[in-house]
Amino acid sequence: MDGRFSYSEETRIEVARLFALGHGARAVATYLGLSHSTMRRWQDAYRQGNLLNSGFVRENKIYPQALKLAAVEKFLAGTPKAEIILEFEISTRAVFDKWVAAYRKDGPSGLAPKPRGRKPLIVGHESLEAKVYRLEMENALLKKFQALMAEERPAQPSKRKRSRH
Repeated sequence: MDGRFSYSEETRIEVARLFALGHGARAVATYLGLSHSTMRRWQDAYRQGNLLNSGFVRENKIYPQALKLAAVEKFLAGTPKAEIILEFEISTRAVFDKWVAAYRKDGPSGLAPKPRGRKPLIVGHESLEAKVYRLEMENALLKKFQALMAEERPAQPSKRKRSRH
């Protein structure tokens, strides 16, 4: 098993009922003897209407940089995280927490989309000057080799028969 807990549908229904009655995540967690962090995630899901969709698999959502920036700036201005997650329809607190951390570390550029996929394989990091130098040396070496080969040819007897006219 991977360490995660699987809760029954009845538990989720009871949690949804308690949230509908106005109880908070901490109160529900204490009452049912469940983890507070799980209840916070479930409360966010409840507010978005996704708590009872436990079998529903969500696609990875891609958020535009402008949305990320607006959400983080609103949070830093003092708006509660739960309201921002609901307003901007952010899938989880963890996603939003990563945005805030990236913004605090790198500013707005930290929220820019990252390149996806495997990085291209680069064999060598050769500057243009180094490449030109290497090719000039290679060219000089080939010229010397050709000169040596040309000197050896006349010394060898020709195997061809000359035609006489």
